Amino acid sequence: MIRCAGAYRAFYRWLIFFGIVIFGGFVAYRNGLVDHLLRTDESYLSGVILALFVFTSLDAGRRARFLGRQLCIAMDMSLRASQDQPLFVNDPATGLHFSTEDDTDSYAHHHLLLLANKTIQHGTLCRQELLLERLEQVLGRGHETGWFLADLMIRLGLLGTVIGFIFMLGSVAQVPSVDVQVLQQLLTDMSGGMRVALYTTLTGLGAGILLGFQYRLLDGAVDHLMAEIIELSEVHVTAELRRLTEA
Repeated sequence: MIRCAGAYRAFYRWLIFFGIVIFGGFVAYRNGLVDHLLRTDESYLSGVILALFVFTSLDAGRRARFLGRQLCIAMDMSLRASQDQPLFVNDPATGLHFSTEDDTDSYAHHHLLLLANKTIQHGTLCRQELLLERLEQVLGRGHETGWFLADLMIRLGLLGTVIGFIFMLGSVAQVPSVDVQVLQQLLTDMSGGMRVALYTTLTGLGAGILLGFQYRLLDGAVDHLMAEIIELSEVHVTAELRRLTEA
């Protein structure tokens, strides 16, 4: 719909970004890099990080689509209000409710209904700072977990670095004597520990950065939705509520 133009922008950007990530993963898989990474990482942390990244990325896409739907509903309500279509009906029998039966349940509806009921109860227009704080907390619910997981991936990569160095130093401690063959075996064992350290660090840093970018898109979508609901309530709904309280 034209009235929802731009509502799914964050979701479309996520689709493009995740498509690029999938293409890069496919290229890495075709060249044997993924198989090599999983086989040489004796700590198995790289596999855990990759699985966690895929799961949280799909969840980020779900959240982006959901926020787009919420923004589309808020934009639709703003369009109706700008065309002087009443959003509320104050029926003495049923109380205050939305004027149309097909209104979709959304964050915008919850916020405006709370604001309207608060205004009716006090008999005058009320400040909505507390309601906006509640709305911001509700919209951002779950994003803290996403940022935590992005940081956790980086920390898991650093943990793999420590484990790799432990493997490497453990091979040095087990050297009974020094000769050419022992040194060759020692270098082989040390290189195995170094691979664990570098691969887990690379996987953790890469996954954490890519997931952080996705949740930055989600935070931008939340800011856009907040701005749309604030504009709707302050510009359009306030005037309608004033008429209802004066009636």
